[in-house]
Amino acid sequence: MHSFRSKPQVHIRADRKPSAVHATIAPSRPQQATAKKAPSVNARVQYVQPPPKGEDLFTYVYEKPENVDRTSNLEHVNTEVPFTDLRTIEDQSGEFTLGRNGFQLEKLHVPSDIDWDDDDDVKARYYPEVQELLKHTARASRVHIFDHTIRKGSAKSADGEQKDPDGKGQPVSRVHVDYTVKSGPERLQAVLPDEAERLMKTPFAVIQVWRPLRGPVDDSPLGMIDAASVAKEDLLPYAIHFPGRTGYNYAVSYNPEHRWYYAKGITTDEAYVFVCYDSRDGRARFTPHTGFKDPTTSPDALPRQSIEIRAYVFWENEPEQDIARLL
Repeated sequence: MHSFRSKPQVHIRADRKPSAVHATIAPSRPQQATAKKAPSVNARVQYVQPPPKGEDLFTYVYEKPENVDRTSNLEHVNTEVPFTDLRTIEDQSGEFTLGRNGFQLEKLHVPSDIDWDDDDDVKARYYPEVQELLKHTARASRVHIFDHTIRKGSAKSADGEQKDPDGKGQPVSRVHVDYTVKSGPERLQAVLPDEAERLMKTPFAVIQVWRPLRGPVDDSPLGMIDAASVAKEDLLPYAIHFPGRTGYNYAVSYNPEHRWYYAKGITTDEAYVFVCYDSRDGRARFTPHTGFKDPTTSPDALPRQSIEIRAYVFWENEPEQDIARLL
């Protein structure tokens, strides 16, 4: 089962070169509290109210069908939470790992002349760098990148509503996880249909790599919840209806036990690596995250520009095991 609410060990892995092999998917071990509480900034995020019993959450990203009375039944709850800056944590006796906390901050050096508006250039020159990073950080036998998104803009105030519920093209200002126990395996069948049956017998995960295109980032930073502080009841599955297909994400309900982190002034040679789905129990399987409006942001800050890569990661050298179908 998912590991919940243990105290986090803290070590920021942003000082390592991507060519070094990291044992980042590690067995859980006791957590240690920080020797001194790190400074934090309070900011508001959009959680979602749990639906009435028996009602399924949904949202349409195109014109809804005539027999549906609303575009979405997600009821946002604007909540102020403290974000701890990863760079200010004093006790580094432990470390954040993908397997325990669901995310890491890593170094990622890429060519400076990649044309981010040219998909072919991104795939030819950026994808291989990310594949190498994921093989080393996750100690994976295989990495298959299947999607990337460029975002340019600012996370709106938690008081506002996004015109596009999926947040395409701009930072997403709702706390969410991109995959669920249902959509993680289903998407694999769509991405690698000829191999999916075999690959689903081996441990696999969807891991995302998020990197700014210009920095240091001041506007709309990305915040992460320590997956060890998330209870399964906090994760609310909802359907996202696209033209021709339906995907599934988790919205997240507020829990005062959530531990929020961000990297103040993240630069273009740094990247978040975080787990969106893992087929195995007993580790961080889903990592909630969101863009947020940092109240300390300069009024002259340039709108954030970022790229996120989504990849299936496989451990084909490990014993076969059944997919964990429940939270």
